[in-house]
Amino acid sequence: MMNRKYIRKGFAAALALTIMTSGMSALSVSAVDEIIADEVAEEILPAEELQNNSSVNFETLGVKKYLKIYGSASGGSGDYTYAYLYKKQADTKWSVKKNYSDTQEVTLAPQTVTTYNICVKVKDGTGTIVKKFIDVKVNAALTSKSKVSSKSITKGQKVTMTGAATGGSGGYTYAYLYRRDGGAWKVYKNYSTASSVVITPAFSGTYEICIKAKDSYGTIVKDYFTVAVRELLNQSTLSLTEAKMGEKVRIDGSATGGNGSYSYAYYLQEPGSSSWKTLKNFSATKSVQFTPDKIGKYNICVKIKDVTGTVAKKYLELEVFDGTNIAAEITARIINDSMSSIQKIKAIHDWLVNHTEYDTEGYSTGNISSDSYTAEGLFKTGRAVCDGYAKAFQQMAESAGFEAIKVNGIGFNSKGQTETHAWNQVKVDGKWYNIDVTWDDPVTNGDIGFDNLRYKYFLVPDSIIYKDHTADPGQQINTCTAEQPMNQIINEVMEEDIANHKNYFYCGSYKEVSSITKPLADKRTTEFTIIYLTKNMPDVQKIMDTALYAHDDIMSLGCEYMDWKFEGYTQMTLRLEY
Repeated sequence: MMNRKYIRKGFAAALALTIMTSGMSALSVSAVDEIIADEVAEEILPAEELQNNSSVNFETLGVKKYLKIYGSASGGSGDYTYAYLYKKQADTKWSVKKNYSDTQEVTLAPQTVTTYNICVKVKDGTGTIVKKFIDVKVNAALTSKSKVSSKSITKGQKVTMTGAATGGSGGYTYAYLYRRDGGAWKVYKNYSTASSVVITPAFSGTYEICIKAKDSYGTIVKDYFTVAVRELLNQSTLSLTEAKMGEKVRIDGSATGGNGSYSYAYYLQEPGSSSWKTLKNFSATKSVQFTPDKIGKYNICVKIKDVTGTVAKKYLELEVFDGTNIAAEITARIINDSMSSIQKIKAIHDWLVNHTEYDTEGYSTGNISSDSYTAEGLFKTGRAVCDGYAKAFQQMAESAGFEAIKVNGIGFNSKGQTETHAWNQVKVDGKWYNIDVTWDDPVTNGDIGFDNLRYKYFLVPDSIIYKDHTADPGQQINTCTAEQPMNQIINEVMEEDIANHKNYFYCGSYKEVSSITKPLADKRTTEFTIIYLTKNMPDVQKIMDTALYAHDDIMSLGCEYMDWKFEGYTQMTLRLEY
């Protein structure tokens, strides 16, 4: 770059020459300068000094990472050249990375954890040199120090994922991912400065968690963790489900899942009372006894707590009678004169299904207790085989004023095998119907959260019952031709289910699944159940996708489904994770 004062003198000389050649009186250069000095003074600028603007891409980085050094200058006379030198801070001798050239970028890979001194020299066309010194801190390699709050939790507890790192170039960001039981990885939160996030797993199983830490250089390190999510299941039982007044009853606390050892608490609500009595507060005691001294329904609550403090409750019912006619006493309490005939039979059917379980243990071992074949045994223990169900139904129906008989024969089970079986016929409003309470209380493999009450064999004609039932030859039975009266009760049962269960809905379309899911997700609901006519929504995957994409905060979704209480309907529970 030329100096401006030389430009100005050249301009003055040229002006003087012009005046002379045009016939005007000659003036000296200095005189011309004086003439124009006042007019051009503001335009005359001092020369720019040479500036060294060199820089590095990182002033902090991990060991053995590439450091880029950028040579840059302004001012001076132009035609810049650059020299690059470096040394460890503790050293006295400088090393030359590249001597003077027009190269404006060099790369260095520091091999030692220390502070490096960088020197960039800039030289312009006049030989003027300006130096710039930059200190670069070289840290140890980027290392993850991430962690999770626990590696074993009880379902319902929270897990905190904490991202942390040392070394590298600093400026850390973190990403949090997880997957369940070996499934696909899902991003819970992508790279951000958030140093921790909290999740509440909605499912039991094994969760793998990956926490990624990234520094400003772009280096990524990962930590993997396994978190076991165990659901605490309360499986407490009563020694009797029906008892005579004054007969001892034992409450057995039992649980599976959760974490660590259990403690148990037992509570009792007497007939007609709204308050609960504590039989025994939390302790290691696995069973307690009490003697009911009132007739009516006792409510029992067993609470089981694991070492995480998670509590699982189970409610049990005990019917206490004076012992003269248990079937009649139960029937009198569950029906009333305002009910229609069908509603009364439904109440008997439902009571037997809800208070009785099939004696699967005796059946599978070939050692069925004699009590399981009797109505009295069913009322006493809450367990029976088909004979006990059928005898109990007959006694209760007759106590309510209906004609009823027990039918003996064979049934074709779900495997197509035949087995001895018993069911009933009952006369309702002048018409005979078949009813199989045992097969309306199906045995399922595992507890998936649904009750097993069904109406497949509730007041059905011969055309339905004899598809998989055959009465013994010679037995006197009635001809049943009246159609199953389901239209009279299906809406009533649906309304009962929706009213008696939390987050339970009827869905008529995929669109309704979405509209139900949105407000539930706003409240961070982790579970809800829908019932729907199967032919209206035949695609289970579409139902799940509709729920999953109904709300941006839903990260994953699982479901369990089975036939609802009536033919042609499905009941599905959806579990959401955020």
